[in-house]
Amino acid sequence: MVSVLINVNLLAGGSKDYLSISTALFDVIQNNVNSLEGRIEYRINSTDWRVKPLTGLMINTDGALYMYSGLFFEIPITKFFSLIPSFSPGIYFKNYSKDLHFVLEFKSQMDVIFNISEEFMTGFSFNHISNASLGDKNPGVESIAITFLLPLRR
Repeated sequence: MVSVLINVNLLAGGSKDYLSISTALFDVIQNNVNSLEGRIEYRINSTDWRVKPLTGLMINTDGALYMYSGLFFEIPITKFFSLIPSFSPGIYFKNYSKDLHFVLEFKSQMDVIFNISEEFMTGFSFNHISNASLGDKNPGVESIAITFLLPLRR
C-alpha cells in the first residue's frame, strides 16, 4: 500500500525508522474487483545507504493478503515535499479477491509525501502489482492510497 517518504535533510540525519500506515482503493483502474485495502510497512531509514529496505503487509476486504520486502529511494524535491519510488517482490494469496494468476508478484510504487512536521508526514501513493508474465495470465492490479508516516523512537 502506501508507503514511507522521508526527507533526510529534515530528520536528524535520517536516523529514524518509520512505520507507514495506508488506506487504499484496490483495483482502481480495471475496476474488476473493487475493495478497500489496508497496508502497513516498516521502512528502515536509519542506514546511510541511498537505497533503503522496507517490508510490508497488504490486506483487502475480499481477503487478499500480500507480504513483501523490497527497496525504496527518496527524492527530496523541496524541504517539505518528497517523491519515493519503491519496488517489492512478494507473495500474494487471493482468497475471494482478484486472481493475479501467480503466487509471486511484484509491486512498483510511487509515493508523494508532505512533511507536516518532524513527527508527522502524510501523502498518497499509487502502485501496480503484477506477476511479470510468470503466470498463465498477467492481469495486474492498481491501488491508490492515503498514507501516514510515523517515526519510530530508538
